[in-house]
Amino acid sequence: MKSNRLYAWLTLAGALPFVACALLPLVGVPSVAGLGTLDAIAGSYGLAIVCFVAGSHWGIHLSGKNTAPINLFVSSNVIFLLTWFAWIGPVLNIAIAAQLLAIVVLWMIDYRLRAAEVIDNGYFQIRSAATLIVSIALLIILVT
Repeated sequence: MKSNRLYAWLTLAGALPFVACALLPLVGVPSVAGLGTLDAIAGSYGLAIVCFVAGSHWGIHLSGKNTAPINLFVSSNVIFLLTWFAWIGPVLNIAIAAQLLAIVVLWMIDYRLRAAEVIDNGYFQIRSAATLIVSIALLIILVT
């Protein structure tokens, strides 16, 4: 049970940098000295999160529990590589939009994994909450 609470807290805590990067500019803090602008910080962190979630799909596939009708090796690689190519491109907002799309698509894959009973409902609920928080934060970053 402690492990369930721990991953819930860690998952939700992982959304906090996105929230900070979305809200701090609204109160006049556009950057962090030595780190850069908050949208760039959110973008680099977002790339790490997309990589992390895509990697978790590899772990699910390798565990042998994957009964969903999707190849998690291929989907996770395609999603991450498209997100990375957007990141190395010249327009930060395109990279952040790609991350938003990737996070939602990865959640949709988790939805299918939940429907196939590959992941449990508790994990999926926490993942859904974090995805909603991150998606709203990224939208705020994109429009401000």
